[in-house]
Amino acid sequence: PGDDPRSHDRRKVFSVTPVPSAADPTGYLYVVLRGEEYDLAESMVHSNRLLQLGAGALAVSLFVGLLAGLVFFRLLTRRLSRLTERVESFERGMSPERAAAVAGKGDDIDYLAARFDQMAQRIVAQLDLLKHKDAQRRQLVAQVSHDLRTPLASIQGYIEALRMKQDTLAAEERARFLDVALTESHRLGRLVEELFELAALDAREKQPKTEPFVVAELLHDVVQKHQPEAERAGVALSIVSVAPVQVLADIAMTERVLDNLISNALSHSPKDTEITLGVVEQAGGAQITVADAGPGIDDEHLEHVFEPFYQAAGASRTGHAGLGLAIAQRMVTLQQGKLSVRNADGAVFSVWLPLARDSSVAGGEKSTAL
Repeated sequence: PGDDPRSHDRRKVFSVTPVPSAADPTGYLYVVLRGEEYDLAESMVHSNRLLQLGAGALAVSLFVGLLAGLVFFRLLTRRLSRLTERVESFERGMSPERAAAVAGKGDDIDYLAARFDQMAQRIVAQLDLLKHKDAQRRQLVAQVSHDLRTPLASIQGYIEALRMKQDTLAAEERARFLDVALTESHRLGRLVEELFELAALDAREKQPKTEPFVVAELLHDVVQKHQPEAERAGVALSIVSVAPVQVLADIAMTERVLDNLISNALSHSPKDTEITLGVVEQAGGAQITVADAGPGIDDEHLEHVFEPFYQAAGASRTGHAGLGLAIAQRMVTLQQGKLSVRNADGAVFSVWLPLARDSSVAGGEKSTAL
């Protein structure tokens, strides 16, 4: 080692050999073993510069890697996020109770898992409901076939008898045959109309046109309309305990409901008994009751009386198809009301309808016997 040939202030390890030439016989070749690059690296090590550069490079590498990871993760979860957005948009159309049951379930995966569980439960419930509806449909078709076949067979039988015996039958006998055939044709027409009406109500094709009206006035009109029928049956119709209230409902539908309930009560009331009707204010609505003095309904049959074509075991056919109460129940439901039945001294049907905003009517309660 010796002085650096390029600087007398530093010492370097070098190798030297004489290189004589014709012009300069005393020339030498110096080879420095540690050059400027080595000195620069050594100075960087001693000054922590290399550490700083390494830390900077590591930070840049981590940042680029994190950014690339986020982009890659976004690409992977983009479809999941879109699915979550679609589920959330569906949730906004659900009821608040069901939407609240799904909220707060964690991240998107937990949220979708909860929604899948709820969807699975709903599908199972819908399948059970479809099975039940299919069984009801089969039973309904069988009952409709039976109820249509009976009047058709009667009409056909009497017409064939008239055709075969028209020369030998007396005038009174021919008139009786025609009356029976006409009665059965009316029964058949009424059954077909009720079937169409029930189908329209189930499909919600028939919607109520609500307006405020006084229940007592409608009740008196309906009783007056059924008074001749009640007199022929030997049954009295009475209106008692009429509260002066207004309801928000469809007048025509409500009248049809009362017609069905009164006709049903007349069909099951013994002679020389009384059917009572009344109106009371209850739970923010008006409750209309129609009570007869008949044998009532067995407890096991109470929950089935509003089903189409339902007939209790041993019950006699009264000429009705068994659709009146089913139609009444659907009409009341469409008006945001409730129709129920219970047993007292006979069967008591109750119709609850919501009150109008201004439900007060001049006058007090009154009791009328017709």
